[in-house]
Amino acid sequence: MGFVEKIPPLGHFKRGEKGKGLLISTLCLIFISFMIFKSHLMVEAVEKTLAKIQGEEIPYGSTEIDLLISTLFLPLAALGLMLYSFISLRKPVANTNYAEGPWVTVWRKFKKNRLAMTGGLIILSLYIIAILCPYIAPHDPTEQFDRVYDQLLPPSTKHLLGTDEFSRDAFSRIIYGSRISLLVGLLAVAIAVSLGTLYGAISGYFGGWIDNLMMRFVDIMLAFPTLILIITVIALWQNQSIWIIISVIGLMSWMGVARLVRGQFLVLKEREYFIAAKALGASGPRLIFKHLLPNAMTPIIVSATLRVGTTILLEASLSFLSLGVQPPEPSWGNIVFDTKGQIFSDTLWCMPLAAGLAIVITVTGYNLLGDGLRDALDPRLRK
Repeated sequence: MGFVEKIPPLGHFKRGEKGKGLLISTLCLIFISFMIFKSHLMVEAVEKTLAKIQGEEIPYGSTEIDLLISTLFLPLAALGLMLYSFISLRKPVANTNYAEGPWVTVWRKFKKNRLAMTGGLIILSLYIIAILCPYIAPHDPTEQFDRVYDQLLPPSTKHLLGTDEFSRDAFSRIIYGSRISLLVGLLAVAIAVSLGTLYGAISGYFGGWIDNLMMRFVDIMLAFPTLILIITVIALWQNQSIWIIISVIGLMSWMGVARLVRGQFLVLKEREYFIAAKALGASGPRLIFKHLLPNAMTPIIVSATLRVGTTILLEASLSFLSLGVQPPEPSWGNIVFDTKGQIFSDTLWCMPLAAGLAIVITVTGYNLLGDGLRDALDPRLRK
């Protein structure tokens, strides 16, 4: 191996791994650029944190915590990328003459799908933006400028997307709104998939009257429109915090996953390896978590990925109906609601359009990623 091939990420280009080298180089350049051009924010975050640790009486709330997290993320992410690149370059180039593992085959097939890679890059970019909000947004999303002179301003160099009716910077609110939408989508789906997988696994494994009873409960839950059911439950709380919304959406969205897992378990129970393991006296938990669940993970992963986009749309719908995240906390749904009256304006139409496009791009990215995972994980589509 030559000297150049040892230098991350230049070695990836030398070895012909142009995609990996370009991605690592781009991300490192972005992180280092933020550390250089926003160094005053990094110094401010460190100074405030040290002063608070030393017991000084200074304001230290969620804004300062957000800035500290973003500040720590930048050097750690850059260092992690360089370390990953260095370790990757020490490994020999894969020899295609040898048999590949299943996950290597999946990754190789996934990389060939350009639409899936595009969706993955979109999602990666959105999460980086969400983490680096204090460095990207030019203003505080809840800051109100002059209520008379700065209300409903058109796009300008100071306010890239103008201001809303409360004189708040629309661009900053959309940037910070990505946190809420992505957080709700990820955590709510995690709750729904975990609960649905456990429920469907129990139902599919035991079968018989237990399966019938559990599935009738699922049918009852599915008989109610999901959006109406969630609206009814959320309306019981006077203050809809983000954690209540995440919990309610997750607890009301698990039924489809349960039916999917239950169907997979019923099919897998007829396979020879399961019958042999059961005949050898394997316990119930071992049969479920060692033999059935790992072989049912493919549809679960694909379903979870596709459900994130649907959940983000659901959260946006709730926020648009004023039942989601409450102002002044920004989310893409309530931004569309707050600016919907400007959609036909000659100069202010970009505010609701930008928030709507953010939702469309995020959902499209997750759908492309889910379709790519489905194609890569399906053994019938592998050559």
